[in-house]
Amino acid sequence: MNLSEVYRLLGSRIFYNLANASRVRFSEASIFVDRRSGVPFSLREQEGQVYLETALYSDEHTLLRVQTDHPDGSPLHLYQKETNEEVLVLD
Repeated sequence: MNLSEVYRLLGSRIFYNLANASRVRFSEASIFVDRRSGVPFSLREQEGQVYLETALYSDEHTLLRVQTDHPDGSPLHLYQKETNEEVLVLD
């Protein structure tokens, strides 16, 4: 998927974290978990991969690889860029 398709997917509905059933919503440029304060995010493309970048703290950024075509059918899998460890599955 390209950046605009991923943005469209993120804004299309409310997702659920499969690990703890929390509600995750993407609106504009913020992520809301269980209706709490929004965390800013942006998408970027590098080497053919789409990454979701969040600014958790003013000097610390988290970069997660977005996978939308996982064989289990869940629409979003997020992987830590450096370790390729799966950190979040949203359905």
